Amino acid sequence: MTGITIRPLTRHDHGAWEFLWRENLAHFAAGQAAFDSMPLLWDRLMAEGEPLTGWLILRNGVPAGLAHVILRLHTFSARRIGILEDLWVSAPARRHGLAEACIAHLEREGRAQDWVRLEWETDADNLAAQGLYDRLAQVVPVKCYKIDLI
Repeated sequence: MTGITIRPLTRHDHGAWEFLWRENLAHFAAGQAAFDSMPLLWDRLMAEGEPLTGWLILRNGVPAGLAHVILRLHTFSARRIGILEDLWVSAPARRHGLAEACIAHLEREGRAQDWVRLEWETDADNLAAQGLYDRLAQVVPVKCYKIDLI
């Protein structure tokens, strides 16, 4: 996995982040509200003290993916949990180890920051991602429930 760099987003990355995030939103058919909230999301990613962090994935120095991690409190521990909220690799850069490198990087980051764990979810039909995730992490046999409020 040579030529792969994962680093925290900086203000200078706005253009690359926006391009990649728009790709992600289009791919997942996100509604207009997701596009409209992009300035707020960027501000949160750049704000000190927010529980949301962003990472840029570069392949040979070129932005090729991104990750967003939310740190949340844990009721069984004083330590936080890292929630990998978004992991996106642009289509031309897929199958080159970027997602795996990003997860490994976040695992190291979590150990350094003393997180309880790193966790994420994926759609049941996202078989390509599941092939990778099944090699890297433990599948947790839980059901996820939600109530849409908007």
